[in-house]
Amino acid sequence: MYHQLLYWHYDRQNTRKARQLAGRLNRLLSEATANQHTILGEGAWALVLECLGDLSGAIKHRGKEIQLIKRLLQVSSKSPHPKAILKYYDYSDLSDRLDLLAILYHDAGNLDQALKVLRQSKHICEKHGIPFDGKDLWEDYLAEANGAFRQSHRNSQKKAV
Repeated sequence: MYHQLLYWHYDRQNTRKARQLAGRLNRLLSEATANQHTILGEGAWALVLECLGDLSGAIKHRGKEIQLIKRLLQVSSKSPHPKAILKYYDYSDLSDRLDLLAILYHDAGNLDQALKVLRQSKHICEKHGIPFDGKDLWEDYLAEANGAFRQSHRNSQKKAV
């Protein structure tokens, strides 16, 4: 059901179908994840809440998912078998989740935090030699921030006159 929700929300951008699936997955997650914090569970909660319009809840769960991935990456760096640990999550996954968190912050109206999170994602990609998939978001959000700054500057100049 999680993969279906990903498909309808991100690929097809069908809000009605995504909300329907999110409601069903919400009920299943409530039963299955009580007091259990897993990477997949937190990611599923973030997606469900995003689809249901609860951006602050989605941000909270996406943040928990990111912390769990960071912890896994930290553990793997000290393991004699890091590839076995990183079979399902690696630095590109961490960057991807940071990009998703940035979108949530942006959609919640916090452009500064969105840019801060994207900067973290970009840094991780540079450090680990992986492509920065959030490049378009970064450029769009920077342009938006620069436009808001110019507008604010114009407004303050008008008030001074």
